[in-house]
Amino acid sequence: MLSEDLRRAIEAIKLRAPIEEIVRERVPSLKKTGALWVACCPFHEERTPSFKVDPRRGTWHCFGACGTGGDQLSFLERLDNLTFYEALEILAARTAVELPRRRSEPRSSENEGLEALVEEAVRFYRAQSASSEGQTATRYMEERGLTRETSDAFGVGYSPASGQALVNHLRSKDVDLARAEAAGLVRRNDQGRPYDFFRGRLMIPIRDLAGRAVGFGARRLGDGETQGPKYINTAETPLFHKGRLVYALDRALPAVRKCGQIVLVEGYTDVMAAHQVGLEQVVAVLGTATTDDHAGLIRRTGARRVTLVFDGDAAGQKAAYKALHGLLPLELPIDVVTLEGGQDPCDVLVREGARPLTAAMELARGWFEFLVEGLKGKSGAELSREVDRVLELLARLSKPVYRASLVGELAQAIQIPVEVLRAQGNALVRGRPAPTNAALSAVRAPLAPAQPGADARTQSAWKQLVGALLVDPGLLALVQRSELECPDPALARVLEALHALYADEEALLDCASILALLGDDPARELVVPLYEHARAAESARVLLEGQLRFLRTQALEARRRALEPALADEDLSPEEERRRALEFQQLKSEELRARDALAPGSVHSDSLQKNAVPTHT
Repeated sequence: MLSEDLRRAIEAIKLRAPIEEIVRERVPSLKKTGALWVACCPFHEERTPSFKVDPRRGTWHCFGACGTGGDQLSFLERLDNLTFYEALEILAARTAVELPRRRSEPRSSENEGLEALVEEAVRFYRAQSASSEGQTATRYMEERGLTRETSDAFGVGYSPASGQALVNHLRSKDVDLARAEAAGLVRRNDQGRPYDFFRGRLMIPIRDLAGRAVGFGARRLGDGETQGPKYINTAETPLFHKGRLVYALDRALPAVRKCGQIVLVEGYTDVMAAHQVGLEQVVAVLGTATTDDHAGLIRRTGARRVTLVFDGDAAGQKAAYKALHGLLPLELPIDVVTLEGGQDPCDVLVREGARPLTAAMELARGWFEFLVEGLKGKSGAELSREVDRVLELLARLSKPVYRASLVGELAQAIQIPVEVLRAQGNALVRGRPAPTNAALSAVRAPLAPAQPGADARTQSAWKQLVGALLVDPGLLALVQRSELECPDPALARVLEALHALYADEEALLDCASILALLGDDPARELVVPLYEHARAAESARVLLEGQLRFLRTQALEARRRALEPALADEDLSPEEERRRALEFQQLKSEELRARDALAPGSVHSDSLQKNAVPTHT
């Protein structure tokens, strides 16, 4: 369970981020009906709304096929495929609640060694930018309008053109060059001689979401030995995966979580210029189309809107298409800003500051409008090719109704019969695997598998008992602690949380408090479904007593069966034999009395039958 400091922080966050506001941002169809907010469940397809949010209790619950429920954190975890702490950090940034520090997740020693090498290379390249040769990098940054402070903040450096500078530096540090190869810093020629992979280039460190240096983006400076692509990245390594990294996301994360918007641009210098003028929510992918992993990272930031800002030329339009490919499955509002006259965002920002770009973002077009605008003036084979690109993007949308609606709008905009567009779209996807979005789909293992030796009725009885206590925690006073030793680990942890709050005279005894106390324990997913099911019973007390009688009967029967073999022991003394026989008869009498209370027609039997808990909880 969570520490007291963290539990209080969670309670403060929930007060400042009401659950109906959090859910309505992701489920626009949520409507107020009496004291509740109601919508079709976002976690499964349905026509009749069964998803309800209760602001009084601070919980949501699906009364339909899902049968799931929880609080603000559970909702973000499930919808955005976040961990508990990722969801918590998003809401903490939004509500300005400071979270107690927690221990970082352990890193493998293998990766830690490579990270240390990359960090050493960052320091080496930074130092080289102060050399006479490295002044070319300094001049380039100045010519782009980027200040020394910006260069320092982003760790920009220079790789000498000799091809041996970093190798010699690492040797002086007694570094195993095989490790430097694994980190993507060093290569070997045909004779096996090591050399620097990056030579004569502006060096831009790439960091992961946690701020750890994992590789570099490198821009060509000058000619001669440095001829080659304008930009190159570190090759794929155990640390560096271009399709899983978003440049400057570690720096942008606080701003994104505060304002709810993330802005995607094309280049490293665009990002640096934006941060230089205070637009700290700006990031970039590494010269590639956005992937499902990129989308997953953006989802984890808690962004509620994505804005694409690209050059106003054909290359910028192509970049926008590549970005939309990975982002559309997010099902977030996406805007597109194209700068007039093919202007570069970096140039605009350093020349005119943040205001022109901020104004352009306020007037940004929606992504679909942007796509339709790009088709104007085209005809024949050119129009067909461009329509194919649009249809491929529409195929990335997960909701068939939304997709069909946009195909209809597209047909109207370009004056082509909708049947023709559907046929062309079907021809595009025929024979291809259905688009997947593994980075955004939550795969959850069953929380509470049936315990060995426990039948379905016993499992149901324990669930109903816990549900009754969630509805009326005061009933804990009627039950002996020894009777609440539940064989199901997840239910046992819910009971433990109940007892902890019951013992705290200052704590509130409600679902929200129990969820806060459970923290990232998977057992938190059981709380709201069990509560809602038990709340439908006529009386929480009758429900509790019925389950207790049944479980006591089960316990008596188990004790009697355990005693039977001992009665057949021929080595027992007459006195011991009489004692065990008496105990056996007493157990049998108690068992019969308990069974009478569960006979058909009794109030406790009716309670068991009417309130059986569905297996999906």
